[in-house]
Order: sequence, then structure tokens, then C-alpha cells
Amino acid sequence: MAFVFGSGASRRAVVFTAGILISALAVVLWMASSAKATELLYWDNFEENTIAVANIDGTGGGALNLTGVELLNPEGMALDTATGRLYVASSGEAEKGKPGQILYVNLDGSGAGVLNTAGAPLEEPYGVAIDPVTRTIFWTNTGKAGDAIGWAHLDGSGGGALNTSGVTVSKPYKIAVDSANRKVYWGNTEGTSIGFANIDNSGGGGTVDTTGTTPPASIYAVAVDEAVGRVYWLDSSSGGKEHVAFVNAAGGGGGELSLIGSAFKQAYGLAIDPTVGRAYWANYGNEAEKAGAFGFANLDNSGGGSISIATAPLKGPQDPVIIKSPTSTTRPKLRRRTSRSKPGKTTLRCSTGGWAADYPGSFVYQSPRSYAYKWKRNGKKIGGTKATRKAKTPGKYTCIVTATNSVGSATRASKPVKVKKPRKKRH
Repeated sequence: MAFVFGSGASRRAVVFTAGILISALAVVLWMASSAKATELLYWDNFEENTIAVANIDGTGGGALNLTGVELLNPEGMALDTATGRLYVASSGEAEKGKPGQILYVNLDGSGAGVLNTAGAPLEEPYGVAIDPVTRTIFWTNTGKAGDAIGWAHLDGSGGGALNTSGVTVSKPYKIAVDSANRKVYWGNTEGTSIGFANIDNSGGGGTVDTTGTTPPASIYAVAVDEAVGRVYWLDSSSGGKEHVAFVNAAGGGGGELSLIGSAFKQAYGLAIDPTVGRAYWANYGNEAEKAGAFGFANLDNSGGGSISIATAPLKGPQDPVIIKSPTSTTRPKLRRRTSRSKPGKTTLRCSTGGWAADYPGSFVYQSPRSYAYKWKRNGKKIGGTKATRKAKTPGKYTCIVTATNSVGSATRASKPVKVKKPRKKRH
């Protein structure tokens, strides 16, 4: 779409060569060797139709395995943490009879597939966002059939068109969800506004009040910080000032992030990580230049910096997604229950503990997908891999929980719980 990309945008399908498959295998091995304290940056390369990954500092990584799909002009990505699948809008080539698809890529390196979107409008999709509560994916449509917001269930059972009554959808580009407040937000490139509607398909649409900041000119990304109720957008107008703006979701309180020290060159896509207080974007205008391929700004307005890509493929980067290994917030609780009728029969039950949550509205993910358990008695390892166990021997018991997601793992131990010798029965 000319109104989005400007001149020189390549539209070429991926050719699956042995080199790409080798690169994909290398990524899997690299990720396996980075099992703990991992923070990865994913992006799509519009100019070569690939999806790439590197460490958050730009080192390592490579291309993901896209075997099973044809990726055409990627435009937006989001993660389904339940399955470890990265979803991407393949905007297609309408002039060649390819209106677009919603694809997924398995982060374990096992290939990719196409989501069933039967019943939903799907023509030149730009941007995807996932509501983890209902496991529903949303995207924007800008084709000849008309502008609309489409949705589909991630279980493959199809979808429909989002009820946007109360707001005009006009050449929408990029989208985000506010899962906590049950809203979907998108950028209208015609009319230059941020539109929203209810996730539950009940309408309730409107536009965000951008009072307090520069009115939007070219909205190239939308993100929502649910924790503070703030909507961000990236304005990358070549004819004006490029900036990252924000406003309260309820309206007003707007401003712009300080970009002092930041790399910013025709940026596309926006990821907000409240845990480190940063906003990240991809510098599409860098094309294949790896130095300063990504920029970031601190949310406290203290300026920012850049990320250079060392080895991963880069050609027209867009749509950053950040996936982090789990981070413990509270230790597991170990509860003890001793049978009154059978003294000496003690059962221990270990909770999962607390773990940092995802930020689906701002494309940062870190929640665990699975938990594993180990046990110690008096500081020494003992058998048991379940959350509960019988404590037949007196001593101080501890459970150790390992939380794992698609990029890494972390462990946290409970406080010790003492199991005493059973009292002797009185005669």
C-alpha cells in the first residue's frame, strides 16, 4: 500500500533454501544454549520476507524456520504464550491474487502454518494483536473490499469482523489490545486518529483524545501499557517530526518521549517494556545497515540509545517483539498437612509461586508455559517431580520450582517446612 510504505518497497516471497533451514537450525541450537536469563528481540524483515531473532543487545540469533508457509510482505507480529507460536500478518500481493494470510511460526524451530480465519475479513492484513484471555487474534484490513478489523480464534475455528460501531475505521494500520480493560486500539492512517472498540464485539467504539501532544500524522505503530493505562503510538512521517507520543487511554495527559541519543530512521513497530522502562522500535529506514537497526527511549524521558545487529538477517526491519525468560516475583509456598487420624502421614503441597506477567498490549512476553518441581530434605536432593509428595521422614523440606517458556527458564525455592517425628500414642 503506497500510503504506508513509500517508494522502493520490495515484494518478494521467501525461497526456502538449504541455507535458510541451516540458519533456522542454528537458531534452535543457539536458543538451547541460552536457557536461562534470556531476553530475545524478534522482528520481521519486510524487504526479504524473513523473521529474525537476536539477543536484546543485538548479538547472536538468525532466521526462524518458515517451512510450510509463504511469507509475503510481513506486517506485524504477536505471541501466543499458550502455544509458543509467533503470529505474523502476511499482507500478501493483492495484484497477484494473494490477498494475505495470518501465519504462525513455531518458536521451537519445527516450522510454520496458516491460521484458519474462515468467516473473517482478510485482505491485506496489517498488524496483529492477541488477547490472551480469550486467545483471540485481531488484525486490520485495508483491501478493496473495505476497511475493517478482523478477528479469529487461535484454536483454528475461524472468526469474524469486529463490531466497531461508534467509530470510523479508515485505512487502519497496526493494532494493539488492552486485555485488562477489554479494548482493541488501531491507527487510522486516513483521518490520523487512534480508534478503539470493545474486545467482546459489543461495539463501544471511539477515538482516543490526544490532547497534550502533537496530533498524529503518520501512525506506524500502536502499543498499550495496561499497567498505567497509557496508549503509545509511533509517528514516522517523513514530512514532519518523527517521534513516539503517548496519551492516557481515558484521554489527555499526553506527551512525547525524549529521543536524545536514540536511533530513529523511518521507524515501524513499537514494543513497550514497563519492567525496564523502555520503548523499542525497528528502524525500517536502515534497510540492511545493522548499526543502529533498532532504537529505544526511556519512559522516564531521560533519552535513549540504539541496538546494532551482529549476525541475524536484517533488511527493512519492522515490528519488534520481545520475549523474556520467566522472572520470579514471589517464592513458592510449601504447605504441610498432617492427618489427625493417622499421625506421621504428612502431605506437602508446593505452589508455583508468582511470576512476572506478560504485556500483550505492548508486545513484551515473559510468563511461564510450564512448571517442574524438585525436592530437598535438610538441604539434600531427594526424589519427587510433582507438586505434592508424602513426607515420611522427619526433616526440613524445600521444593524448587522451575518455570519455563519458549525462550528460557528460571528457578525459585520455597522456604523450608519442618516435618516432625510423629508423637507416640498414649496408653
